[in-house]
Amino acid sequence: MRPREPRDKSTKVMLIAGIVMIASVFVPWTMIIGESNYYRKGAGFVKETFTVFEFPLVAYIYYTMNGEVTQGWIEIFPVRSIAAVMVFVSGLLIMRVARRRKTNARMLTIAVILGLAAPTLFASVDNVTVSLLQASDFSQSYSIIPLGVVLPIVAGGIALYHILKELPSIEAAPPTRIPGVYMAYRCPVCGYPITRDYLYCPNCGSRIPREITG
Repeated sequence: MRPREPRDKSTKVMLIAGIVMIASVFVPWTMIIGESNYYRKGAGFVKETFTVFEFPLVAYIYYTMNGEVTQGWIEIFPVRSIAAVMVFVSGLLIMRVARRRKTNARMLTIAVILGLAAPTLFASVDNVTVSLLQASDFSQSYSIIPLGVVLPIVAGGIALYHILKELPSIEAAPPTRIPGVYMAYRCPVCGYPITRDYLYCPNCGSRIPREITG
């Protein structure tokens, strides 16, 4: 049985990046802390404080309303579910490249685009919405604290760095001397540029010694 080749450091880092990308789907991406104040007919003035842990697929909310505690899972916007799928696919692509131990720039590019676009899509949809019947004088304030949303960004950044590192370096090619065209010589009398096949200088008419043009 042929022994398995040990993974190099770059391959291990890419494998970890793929695992982190997939694992980010199962952790809360943001935490929202805030409060709402409003007047509701039949209930009077209501003060509500809430804490929401937003996962890519669902959200867990804990809130108090006039001292009464309520908590539980709530559905999240379907658009944010798309972000979760994007991150999951990105992680699978990164891990696939890492296991092959051969850089696939196209596959990694797709993975980076999906991984970095997912947090943007997630953040573009505000999940803090209130729909209260017979409510007036409503005011609400809250703060959004990023948590797991940074994981796809970090993993995508690692994959992007790997792509850039594997790109071949571009070096300027040295000038090529073309006989009769490359202007590498000058007339010893007037300094006019000539080619090696010149017998006389076209500027001053002086004869060009053979030792000048070889």
